[in-house]
Amino acid sequence: MIIDIHNHITPKGHPFHLPVEEYLKNMDELKIDKTVILGKDYGKMGDRQNANLTDEQVAEFVSANPDRFIGFTAVHPDREIKTNVERLERAVELGLKGIKINPHAGFYPNDSRLYPVYEKAEELQLPVMCHTGVKAPAEGTRVKYNNPVYLDDVVVDFPDLTVIISHGGYPWVEEAIMVGLFAENVYVEISTLNQLEQSMGFEVVTPTLKKLTASLGAHRVLFGSDGIFNQEALMNSVKNADFLSERDKGNILGETAKKIFKF
Repeated sequence: MIIDIHNHITPKGHPFHLPVEEYLKNMDELKIDKTVILGKDYGKMGDRQNANLTDEQVAEFVSANPDRFIGFTAVHPDREIKTNVERLERAVELGLKGIKINPHAGFYPNDSRLYPVYEKAEELQLPVMCHTGVKAPAEGTRVKYNNPVYLDDVVVDFPDLTVIISHGGYPWVEEAIMVGLFAENVYVEISTLNQLEQSMGFEVVTPTLKKLTASLGAHRVLFGSDGIFNQEALMNSVKNADFLSERDKGNILGETAKKIFKF
């Protein structure tokens, strides 16, 4: 099974909106079984920019083909604690399976206002994916919040919480490794690393894959794309990695994600 654990949608009417058929076409061509569609909440900044994505929009997209898509909610500490906790409960009712947080929208992931969210996530057995490393090219985002080292408090204080570190933590790959080294509930995914490689002009994907798999084991590294336009390149990076066994490749491409979601 192949699972893309990190993908996005844009609302209808947005200039970059793609219909569900485009996602399914790409998935079929690449033999991707399931794709995770992430929610988005940039807090008050996102409200001002009309950039946030509601859970209802995610759930509507997923419902078009629930056998192929998995939806995540999103939270931001700008919201009232009660509002965020209730959002998680409502998200489960909508059939969503995880939580996305975006620290570059103005907070550190160990912000105490998020601790009730992590408690509820543990209770509901929802994995939490945290954006780390490179910031999104959006107005107002700040890279200083994206160092994965700030997740260490969360991992220590919530040992039963499944935490997924996005984008390999790049450029803080070693910090991501240190956070997860002795915590089996921590996973790292490789989405958008191919775009960084193209932008910066030197190898990123393969060196990062080598570091992550050597230190954490391939069973804790996950395939994600950050967009259907990245899926083929990142899949091929995994498939063509001569330092990985076929079992390793299978774990990265979907078998570990399958266990996280209990399929």
